[in-house]
Amino acid sequence: MSMLISVQTAIADRLRQGMGRMVREVAADLDETALCGLQLAHGDYASRLTPGQSSPTINPQALARLPALWTVAGGITSSPPQASQRLRYKANALFTVIVGDRLQADANYAGAGVWQLVYAARRLLASQDFGLAVNPLLPEKVRPLGQAPRDGQPWSLVACDFSTYWLDEALDNGHWPSPQTDADPDALFRAFGGRLEDPAKTWQSTQLNYSLAGSAGVKAQDVVANPAPQPK
Repeated sequence: MSMLISVQTAIADRLRQGMGRMVREVAADLDETALCGLQLAHGDYASRLTPGQSSPTINPQALARLPALWTVAGGITSSPPQASQRLRYKANALFTVIVGDRLQADANYAGAGVWQLVYAARRLLASQDFGLAVNPLLPEKVRPLGQAPRDGQPWSLVACDFSTYWLDEALDNGHWPSPQTDADPDALFRAFGGRLEDPAKTWQSTQLNYSLAGSAGVKAQDVVANPAPQPK
């Protein structure tokens, strides 16, 4: 499974468990653009919510579902090579949790309010790795996305960005995937008929021959064998 999907799913699962009754739903894989007409503010992309412009209109279907949290995988922003490790690349990734709730929570509102939800999401996710082979999540920007009235009150969407990274391992030049088990990420190629190669054979033994200078005959011989694993 793609690490992007694994991390996004883990973020949503932790938020579902941790938020309790603060939200109606925690959903994954929604597009920020579809929610409120904004571009993702990752990398070279900038939000249209700039000074001097009015807040965009939140999608009415999204507005009706608030209070809610939605997770968005922002993608891999760069993959620099790891100088100390051959054929390994550091995949820098961004994720966004979109928080939606009432802009102001007062005595007449039983919910938490949008800024309390922002606190709760960052509190639950910062420094978490979810048991995956990734760097713990680093909290990044908090970006107001837009507001809209519902039931005579202002409701708001706020984006909470998080970053992480993991190491991707490349194939040796000219080689093809060789999945070992069904849980191997490269099993994808087998499932869809991609080209595969046999796994590298396990080292069994090495034979060393010794001869004296000027003599072609072998005077001594050693065989270094790979010991069989001992039963536990």
